[in-house]
Amino acid sequence: MSRYSLKPLAQHSDIFEVAVGWDPGLGTFFVMVFGVADAGRDPDVRHWRGGQPRQIATIEELQIEVSPYAELPLELGRRLSNDQLDGDAGPSQRLSRFISRLLNR
Repeated sequence: MSRYSLKPLAQHSDIFEVAVGWDPGLGTFFVMVFGVADAGRDPDVRHWRGGQPRQIATIEELQIEVSPYAELPLELGRRLSNDQLDGDAGPSQRLSRFISRLLNR
């Protein structure tokens, strides 16, 4: 599973964090939006999608879910696509893709 933290849009001072990632077990991208925590309490979950199998299947769908709360940078979109490919592959395929990416830099 991968997980990345995005900075909330400026107009969302009530949001602490926007988390995105790829969950290979569920075969879905996910987005979780956390509100600012009250003293001594954990942040509350304001928005959560991707907790069901194949709920967010593409980067484009993830972008739609994220856009009201944060900007999804192009480079992070690429990284998430790689996470999806790596998560769907077996260990030897992941190693081959990793080596290929290193050699093609």
